Amino acid sequence: MTTAHLLAVPFTSGSSLLWYSTRATGIISLVLLTGTVMLGIVGTARAASVRWPRLVTAGLHKNLALTSIALVGVHVLTTVLDPYAAISLVAAFVPFSSPYRPTWLSLGAVAFDLLLAVIVTSLLRDRLKHRSWQLVHLLVYVSWPVALWHGLGTGTDTRLAWVLGINVVCVAAVGWAVWWRLSLTDHALTRAAGLLTLVFLPLLTLVFVLFGPLQPGWSRRAGTPVALLGSQSQTGTSGGGQSGQSGRLVNTPFRGHLSVATPAPNRRTITITGHTTATPAESFVIILRGAPAGGGVSLSGGTVRLGPQGTASGYSGPVVQLAGKDLVAAVSGQSGQRQAQFTLTISGSVVTGTVTLVTANGE
Repeated sequence: MTTAHLLAVPFTSGSSLLWYSTRATGIISLVLLTGTVMLGIVGTARAASVRWPRLVTAGLHKNLALTSIALVGVHVLTTVLDPYAAISLVAAFVPFSSPYRPTWLSLGAVAFDLLLAVIVTSLLRDRLKHRSWQLVHLLVYVSWPVALWHGLGTGTDTRLAWVLGINVVCVAAVGWAVWWRLSLTDHALTRAAGLLTLVFLPLLTLVFVLFGPLQPGWSRRAGTPVALLGSQSQTGTSGGGQSGQSGRLVNTPFRGHLSVATPAPNRRTITITGHTTATPAESFVIILRGAPAGGGVSLSGGTVRLGPQGTASGYSGPVVQLAGKDLVAAVSGQSGQRQAQFTLTISGSVVTGTVTLVTANGE
């Protein structure tokens, strides 16, 4: 098999587009849902002013809600279509029906189901009693914290500073809306319960983030299948100075072996296993999946696992780009997001080249 055969694939794989779309729509839909909840809590009538009359604020509330629900739909669709985690359509609706981070993915299914209930009852509003519609409509306020925790627990970007910043702003925005609405009520019991919730929920979320997603090994504890974890769990070494994470790799030479499997006439899997020739050695596994194309594969998806040889820690993630001899994967591990860049030279079943591991922003 020649290099040309293997790398006769699209510049960017469809899997990577789905992966980025899932992340982007998840974050944006949370922001829009936050705006929807804020306007709902404040009340479109109370939020009205001379410059922003009730008609405008009510229209903004409705449009934000519809746009956020549409983005949630795209988020679910891209998640199901992405072959990386193999999440089924059933798992988008039925909690605990997927092995991938079951608790946190199930929160997403619950939030989606609640939003669907709101949509259906809104379409049937003329046939429902106003009180019944109003009670179901309140599920939007339940779906927001559920969606927030789903994103924090399942999202691969939770540890990024700007993503954490967006989550903090969303919590602060809803918190302000709740506080403002409570300041207008004269019911002492309602105010006390509201203030208690206003303090308890953000504090609980903070504790969860600090001792959950921000801690090493969260991928494993969150329930990521072993096949996808690759080498993310941390183990100690006797070297004293080895932390268990991949060291800095810059054009580091490697040597590996290539194998090809064709489980079906329209499916082919190419696996490259190898290790760097530098000390300490880093081992890696590259898996490329797609339709047969000559002696190679027309890429539909792929994964990379990379870590110190002889340990269980490191990075893993999807292939996001393959062009010529160059392969790029967006990987993550205990130290956050990284980009693994491989230059491949293939001769028969022998693979040589270099690998560079850099932060997600290329530094």
